[in-house]
Amino acid sequence: MTILRKFDSSTAAADAIDTLNQILPGRGLIGDTPVAQRTPINLSPTITDATMTAFAPLAGLPGATIYVDGTETYQQMHGAGASLTESSCYVLQTYCTPAQRKANLTTAFGTDGFSTCRICIGASDFTHRGQNGYYTYCDDWDGADVTMPTFTIQKDREYIIPTLREALAINPKLKFIASPWTPPASMKSTNSLIGRPNGVTSLFVGNTTNYTAYANYFVKFLKAYAELGIPIWAVTTQNEAGYGPPSYPGCVWTGAQMAAFVNILKPALNAAGFGHVKVLVGDHNWHNLSNYTGANGGHLVRDVFAEALAGDWVDGAAVHGYSTTGKNEFEQVRSWSRNAKETHFTEMCLVGNLSNKVSLQQHLANAIIGGIRAGQNSVTFWNLFLQPLSGGRYQPFAPSYAQVAPCATISTDGNGTMVKRPEYMALVHLLKVMKPGARRCYSTTIGVGEASLEVQNVAFANRDGTTGVLLYNNADTAKSISLIDGPSGLVSFLTLASGDIVSINYTAPKGVPATGTVSAPGPVTGLGASSANNANTLAWTAGTVPDAGGLGGYLIKRGATAGEVNLVVGAAGPGETSFVDIDVVAGTNYFYQVFPLSAGGLATSSPVTSTTTVGASSAVPGAPAISVTPGNGQNVVALASVPADNGSAITRYNLYRSTTSGGQGTTPTVPGVTLPYTDTGLTNGTPYYYTLAAVNGIGQGPQGVEKSGIPSVASANVKPGPGILLSDDTGQAVQTARGGNPQGWSNTSFTFSPATSVSSQRNAVVGPDGVTKDASTQTFTNTGATGGYGSVECGSTVFVSASPISASIWLRGKVGGELVVLTLMTEKHANTSTAAVTLTTEWARYTVNHPTPTSGTGAILSVAYRPNTFNGSMSFDSAWPTMAQ
Repeated sequence: MTILRKFDSSTAAADAIDTLNQILPGRGLIGDTPVAQRTPINLSPTITDATMTAFAPLAGLPGATIYVDGTETYQQMHGAGASLTESSCYVLQTYCTPAQRKANLTTAFGTDGFSTCRICIGASDFTHRGQNGYYTYCDDWDGADVTMPTFTIQKDREYIIPTLREALAINPKLKFIASPWTPPASMKSTNSLIGRPNGVTSLFVGNTTNYTAYANYFVKFLKAYAELGIPIWAVTTQNEAGYGPPSYPGCVWTGAQMAAFVNILKPALNAAGFGHVKVLVGDHNWHNLSNYTGANGGHLVRDVFAEALAGDWVDGAAVHGYSTTGKNEFEQVRSWSRNAKETHFTEMCLVGNLSNKVSLQQHLANAIIGGIRAGQNSVTFWNLFLQPLSGGRYQPFAPSYAQVAPCATISTDGNGTMVKRPEYMALVHLLKVMKPGARRCYSTTIGVGEASLEVQNVAFANRDGTTGVLLYNNADTAKSISLIDGPSGLVSFLTLASGDIVSINYTAPKGVPATGTVSAPGPVTGLGASSANNANTLAWTAGTVPDAGGLGGYLIKRGATAGEVNLVVGAAGPGETSFVDIDVVAGTNYFYQVFPLSAGGLATSSPVTSTTTVGASSAVPGAPAISVTPGNGQNVVALASVPADNGSAITRYNLYRSTTSGGQGTTPTVPGVTLPYTDTGLTNGTPYYYTLAAVNGIGQGPQGVEKSGIPSVASANVKPGPGILLSDDTGQAVQTARGGNPQGWSNTSFTFSPATSVSSQRNAVVGPDGVTKDASTQTFTNTGATGGYGSVECGSTVFVSASPISASIWLRGKVGGELVVLTLMTEKHANTSTAAVTLTTEWARYTVNHPTPTSGTGAILSVAYRPNTFNGSMSFDSAWPTMAQ
């Protein structure tokens, strides 16, 4: 065909038709290559460049087609980020040096572009203060003086305000969204900060005094923060106003109360010079805001928007994502507004199931893609930082009733290391394509929400003229997409592995039609394939490119036979002549073809090459971790974690010992050691330092982290006498004590209900003396119940008297930080005495005393997990229970 630059009287009709057909909308054009970055579902690496082809015409588009039109725009976007709760600030201020803290905040609010940040007005459930440390700014309010003269933000000055000021210095345009978890207790029906103390819901008491005082409370908060250089961008009237939590601050409102409060709050803000601060209502879950009718009737958002004055005063709604019905619920939220109010997403975190896939489905598929496509204007997730996972929980978390994950963790080892989680990376990719001032633009809806196993997307038109597209492959297999730029009709191509997040930025193609002959490029030559370490590498030489526009890139296809090379597995850029396929199985033979593309389209043919995938090369094993338990003239060295064998089975371990730190040398003290190993004949009071190395068929790996022990008489764990217990054995199914029931008790009395404690390795675990296998493992499994699960450890063989009883047991956590409670009880679960303890990974003796047992009854000692502290499973070792009177 011939492409002409202009027509005149001598132009042949056929040439004119060819020209028009090819350049409208895009044939004969070629554009720039989009800039793309990718994060795999395993977050390794957290982010890397992704290869796409240059924009070019392409017939027979591979995979799903996503049509993007940056000229058709929708809602204004205000940014995205996460929350600096008191726990987040405490972690940064406690476990980071000033330089480490600045580096971590710079990463989040500088490099990664976090632009919104939710903070708490008073205490939330995420605080280091514990459940007795919840506070508001006016806890001593007398209930009458609406000026709230005792108002103070003094507690915020400890950790919160310094952190916010550091973040603001990094990003001066940071938008703070502030939310109260509770008003002062005297404004509530229970006179308690807790949302449902003792099973009674805390209701806001709606009267003129409370409304006026609480409005002044907001004004004083905004003024106090402004005076410290922290401007607040928006406030929500109440966090989750339809929910009364049983173990942390909360307050339930009706829709009518919320409207009445807005009618006093907004004028108060205007009068104080804070009229620019947005007021948002709702601040609750999608499904709650869809169906909730308030404690005494009335809708928390719809009724406020519909009220004559409040509907004009309020700026919009805030929503949370603890639901899977994101898209429809968002549409309902927007439909409640008579004035096209804004919708801001203000809270989401992963609870219970900590898998990367579930996190991305809830945060990315639901909250980001689903929510923004439905009209929301910003995205802010929950805790930005917490401590690393320990004992089944991220801390600090006052109620500590579940696994509640942050966006990132900060190590507590003195290095202040920041580790980004999936929800953090979802925000990173969103902010790469949604630049300041962006508007959402049109893009094809293939699927949305966690239930749609498709490549989901949302797109933005940016002020700098670029178009940004966010992709997430929620399918269980790799997916190919053809990204079509609407105005030009040109196509770029990309393959996403299962769970991939990809952010794409490009300038709308404005290529000039090539002149002269325009045709598809010639086939590549010299195509070859090789394999190593579970990856197949292709290499080729570019073929002829007759177009003046040059080459647009390559499509890579794969198949099981030479005649069926149909699966598109990736792309290579215009200047690349190689491709690495990592989605392969060792020992499998694969066939490949490579097709170049240009302004003339896709090459019509390709040579075929094949290779058999070679598995990963074997290597020496990783470094093992050990524990050292001191005793009288001895140390017991045990294997704490098995290292990776790196492709060759571990055959033995070599133990190294020294009396100086780091002095183990290269000659093992005990070659081929059997673990656990009791190192005897040691001098009490002298420290001994140990390392361990693993050996496989390739050779010896590195020595692990050094551990030390100082033997002494005091450190020798001595087994107690029997006291009045039935047996010192632990963990026999429901009945723990071997040989019969404690006096007066039945089997069914041994566990709390529902009974989901399981004992294993009975008398098969090395106990506190470091030698004898006289300990057992207890495992508790919780699927959401609020009662404690218990395992009975010992019981009395005779009826007890009214004299005080003391019971003790040796416990050791599997990961450390396990929250358990010892219960010493008589009268079959009545008349109990308890002691709450936090386990470490070392054996320790824990005691609980009962000063006034019931005479003439049996007695038992049980260990349970603390009610409302976790969901999932928790394990610990127990030994040597005893009871004395």
